[in-house]
Amino acid sequence: MTDTWLDEKTSTPIVMSSRIRLARNIEGLAFPHMLNSTEELEKLADVVSETFIDFKNLDMSEYNILEKALLVEEFLISPRFLKQGVRLILSEDKHTSIMIGEEDHIRIQVVDTDKSLEELYKTASTLDDKLEKSVEYAFDTDYGYQTACPTNVGTGLRASVMLHLPALTKNRRIKRIMDALTRMGYTLRGIYGEGSAPLGEIYQLSNQVTLGVDEYTILENLKDIKNQIVNEEEKTRQWFYHNRALSVRDFVFRSYGLLKYAQKMSLEEAAEHLSNVKYGVDMKILEVDHFHFQRWMCVIQHAFIRKRIEDKNLQYTSLEEAENRERAILLKELLGGNE
Repeated sequence: MTDTWLDEKTSTPIVMSSRIRLARNIEGLAFPHMLNSTEELEKLADVVSETFIDFKNLDMSEYNILEKALLVEEFLISPRFLKQGVRLILSEDKHTSIMIGEEDHIRIQVVDTDKSLEELYKTASTLDDKLEKSVEYAFDTDYGYQTACPTNVGTGLRASVMLHLPALTKNRRIKRIMDALTRMGYTLRGIYGEGSAPLGEIYQLSNQVTLGVDEYTILENLKDIKNQIVNEEEKTRQWFYHNRALSVRDFVFRSYGLLKYAQKMSLEEAAEHLSNVKYGVDMKILEVDHFHFQRWMCVIQHAFIRKRIEDKNLQYTSLEEAENRERAILLKELLGGNE
């Protein structure tokens, strides 16, 4: 399996990771969707690569669709970048990725499982300042950084936190929380952000407002909202366990058994059962040696499983059936189950 930055943490209750993303564009250069060719973006990528000489310089034209999908599932690039990205400038530890040719000319992303949003922002800001010495950003004194999408104008900052919220999901409180957050200028989306569905009861909390508020206010407000959601999830978990202990223990152990012994499993089913086992581990209902929820949620997804099928040179008549079968085999290996 491919090494991923998610290996660095075995398990965290509720808060899985934090991410900072900065959207930047070059003065005088049309936005990516208005360019007739990638020539100017290639030149920009060369400048970025020369600025960060210790980073890997990955030409997306040399990657096939499966290899790009693996980068998406590792949270190194966005689904949109998979379709139109030109170059990825990637740090050795994979915590920092700079996408050239996404919706904006430059997307700086810093992600970690341990560090705070403020720490990640300082890292991203340092990279941003260094890059600005080599390029001229499109910036307006009244409106801030100019971006392809109006919702990013201003700071160009999107801060996000990945949260595992099984209790709030099972208690059907997520929709109400989502609606309240939208009114406050924040959003709770699926695992890959905009346009994606929740998977394994994992959600991405992020700010929607980037104009008229400074970066540290965005981070502070997001942290406060995150803490409120975490508190609600913790209280709901305790309520479930004290009021429906038998039902909770039943779905936790059922999921554990299925993950260890099922002969085939879809992605959605596998994610649901892993989420239930994670819930059980967090609540100390179940002990699982070397349980790596984040890592496993990554490697059960479509591209990782298809790469596994490809590496094993497996023959099949139905890719979906082969994928479901291979995913079940992988989960057995991870959990020490039997064929």
